[in-house]
Amino acid sequence: MSRLLSRAKVKLENAENSYKKMDIDDAYVDECCYNLQQAIEMGLKAVVELNGLDIAENHDLRANLNVLNKNGIKLEMEKDIRSMASTLYSWETEARYKDSFTAVVDDIEDARKIAKNLISYASSLIEEMKEMVIDEIPSKQL
Repeated sequence: MSRLLSRAKVKLENAENSYKKMDIDDAYVDECCYNLQQAIEMGLKAVVELNGLDIAENHDLRANLNVLNKNGIKLEMEKDIRSMASTLYSWETEARYKDSFTAVVDDIEDARKIAKNLISYASSLIEEMKEMVIDEIPSKQL
């Protein structure tokens, strides 16, 4: 499995744990947002990497979408990621460091959906790769 994908899954799990506790304390909102941003960023980088491409080493999601586009790879959720890119980028720092940070619940819901879909997609790429490798092994060796 991709190390980036493993990290994305952990970040999503952390976000989901914080999501369940958001009504307890605003600190859980902050953690949920930060971890969702990280899950999406790492999931997207995993998709780039799994396609044999070099990742853009920054936090701008659009940069890695552009890497995919330049190589003819389209993501089903690209429009959703692009429309939230600025919000998600701000979550990377503001959720951790600014006391004035607030998030819109609808944005959190949208980010959860994107993260889950992106991680699922990256996982399916790995499964496809495994099948391709197995298909290349002569049947007498299986």
